[in-house]
Amino acid sequence: MEKFRASLALKPLALYLAIACFVIAGIPKDSLAYLVESQPASYSRGADLDKIQRVLESKMVSQRLQELGLSTDEINSKLAGLGDAEIHQFASRLDSLMPGGDMLIDIMALLVIAILVLVILHLLGYKVIIK
Repeated sequence: MEKFRASLALKPLALYLAIACFVIAGIPKDSLAYLVESQPASYSRGADLDKIQRVLESKMVSQRLQELGLSTDEINSKLAGLGDAEIHQFASRLDSLMPGGDMLIDIMALLVIAILVLVILHLLGYKVIIK
């Protein structure tokens, strides 16, 4: 009878943890609020263009751009037509990109959650047997 009551209490807890994990995983990484500077920060167009050029010269990016039908000359002419603020914005957004997305972080989070659930089950006296 005691195990029956414990299992009834465990099901809502497990459901709550699952829902909480999905909600937390759905929050975008860059959804933080920041203070806006009153003066635009000084930046170098040359340094930003060098950063963009390094990314464009990478094998994966250049191959994908060629698949989309863009040549190197077209890309360079479009970059030359951008303003300083647009170049800086593009270069600063390149820093936040991760190759392959944030899949590694997601996998690590899921593993930590799974281990946490196993520890909670062990502390409640349940045995987890994987066959």
